[in-house]
Amino acid sequence: MNLTPLLLVLTLHGVVCDERGARVRRIVGGDAAVAPPEDDPVVFTRFAGKTARVLGVRDLPHYVFRGIRYGHAPAGKERFLRPRQYFLQGFENATRFPPPCVQPVPGQDKVIGDEDCLFLNVFTPTLPTGLEGLPVIVWIHGGGYRYGSASQYGVRHLVGKQVVVVTIQYRLGSLGFLSTGSKTLPGNAALWDMVLAVQWTRNYIGFFGGNPHKIVVMGHGTGASSAIMVALSNVAKGLASGIVAMSGSSLSRFATDDAPKNTAMQVAEANGCPVVSELTMVKCLQNLSPDSIIKVDSSIESQRIDNRGFISGLAGKLGSAPVFEGRRDGRSLPPVAENEPLNDPDSAHSRIPLLTGITKDETKRACQGQYKDEIVKKLRGVPDFLDKVLVKNLQDSLGLQSNNNTRRVLSLLDPKQFKNYLEYSKSNIHEGLGKISEATGDALFNVPAFLTADAWSKQNAPSYLYRFEHVGKKKKGYNFLKGLPIIGNSTQSDDSNDTVAHGDELAYLFDAQDLQGRSLGSNDDSNEEDDKVRDIFTQMVTDFARFGKLSLGNEEVKPFSITDNNFVQVGPKPKVSNGFRFCEMGLWLGLAQRLQSSSCQLFKVLDSQLKNLPTGVLKPGGLGGNKIGDALGKVGKPGAVDKKKVQEKLSPVSNSLGMLNPNRDKPKSSQKVLPFGIGR
Repeated sequence: MNLTPLLLVLTLHGVVCDERGARVRRIVGGDAAVAPPEDDPVVFTRFAGKTARVLGVRDLPHYVFRGIRYGHAPAGKERFLRPRQYFLQGFENATRFPPPCVQPVPGQDKVIGDEDCLFLNVFTPTLPTGLEGLPVIVWIHGGGYRYGSASQYGVRHLVGKQVVVVTIQYRLGSLGFLSTGSKTLPGNAALWDMVLAVQWTRNYIGFFGGNPHKIVVMGHGTGASSAIMVALSNVAKGLASGIVAMSGSSLSRFATDDAPKNTAMQVAEANGCPVVSELTMVKCLQNLSPDSIIKVDSSIESQRIDNRGFISGLAGKLGSAPVFEGRRDGRSLPPVAENEPLNDPDSAHSRIPLLTGITKDETKRACQGQYKDEIVKKLRGVPDFLDKVLVKNLQDSLGLQSNNNTRRVLSLLDPKQFKNYLEYSKSNIHEGLGKISEATGDALFNVPAFLTADAWSKQNAPSYLYRFEHVGKKKKGYNFLKGLPIIGNSTQSDDSNDTVAHGDELAYLFDAQDLQGRSLGSNDDSNEEDDKVRDIFTQMVTDFARFGKLSLGNEEVKPFSITDNNFVQVGPKPKVSNGFRFCEMGLWLGLAQRLQSSSCQLFKVLDSQLKNLPTGVLKPGGLGGNKIGDALGKVGKPGAVDKKKVQEKLSPVSNSLGMLNPNRDKPKSSQKVLPFGIGR
């Protein structure tokens, strides 16, 4: 008798009717099973006809890829030149943080770092899943163009909000920014480093779980001004989908060097190099040790602070910095920074959103710390120092580099009209120090932030302004920016408990690490309120990276407008307020209608002064005839690339210097090559 059909029916019946599922063999006793291995921190890339296996580390619950090279070593004959692009190939060991770029050791006559430093780090919460990828933040560290590394910012709190973070390094000091303002030494080598790092991110980040079309460029201080210049540069069209500029702008006093040749001559002469011929001078400097160049930078910085006073320490412009190169002449590679991007109608190529902000006491710790003795001496020894000397110097230092009309307007208000704004009891030196920190904070930080937000809003490009106001235990600006003149070398200061100074907000986004990525052991110094603010602030930044806008709870924040001057006050209970430094901005910018309003009567500006203010520039309802803000008028969609125009920009010279031909080794649709003149 054949039982096979019957057995088959019974077997199928058992499978259908038994709800217990598949049988599980139970083993009594014995050792516990070994847990399955974590996903290997390995990424495989294929780009430009080259394949690579990139080994990182698992920093639970995230993946970290440390010290990935993006540019060849800019040393020897390649010093001061534009970087050459490096393509990942073969086996890439990304398990160790890279050496920092060459820089001074704060408070010591020593130099640390390596000239071969064009590396970046990638932090990702997940490896590719086949979906579009996570938003990406490219972090450009601050440090006055002289200090900092990609590894000193621990990003676990940001990555925990499901974004990919790329921290980059770029050449520092004269090694990165030396310029004579000529074709022989045009400068901006470090800006090219940054652009190349952002392009690397576009090309490769999809392999690391990021979205190559959602890249926000973010920085602090000089890193913030660089972020704006890079994102709005014509050579970087389509790379950035947003900008976060913390305590800095391309309009800031410290953003650029408007006398680069003088700086270059000082650097060369101090290093014993001839200055009669620029080519001979460059060759001489290329043969020096990098340490000697960086030590001369430190000497020049000290001399300038000694000669110019404490305002220069707060305002910057103490050495080599980015320069505006002027229009492309058609014979050489395109410049990275033609003109001040917010004054250049051709530089802003897309309506990318902006998040910018300041701390409530940017300069207070410096005024009551390392510059206190100098300031007290002037308050006591110089008659009417505040309104007759300080205001005039600050008017000259206001962050409006390129527009002579605007600078002329800013000088129209006689410094005497600032008297009520600066009034204090002469017997109370501490109050006088407070007035100086208020005035310097307004002129050097609040005005550039205000004008930058306004530049976006005037062209219907979304911008958001914040003021970080939380006073907590995590006041750790010096952990990230030690050595910077506005920070100083000491961890101690004479500030009051309500101070939130330059760099303090960084501790609410990042864990403090040294230049090599080792923890400074201060990251647990916080309380419940600090942790809450950190969660709020990181959520703000990552929401902006993800959506291009802000929300507080379930309420969407309206973009900045010149009518409301709305801004977010960041603290344990964040809120949106109107009238950002309403009367103070009116005073510094000569906005007549504001100063005539009832809310600004305390300043008592004379009507005769207000009548002299022209109406064609800096109107109270906006920036009027000022070109600032007009830059965002001619726009296109972020990420759009005109392939025909790109091809027209390519030349045999640029292709021979490391640029990638888009018709060769075409990447996948999610990976784009945007040739923009990387080379020598």
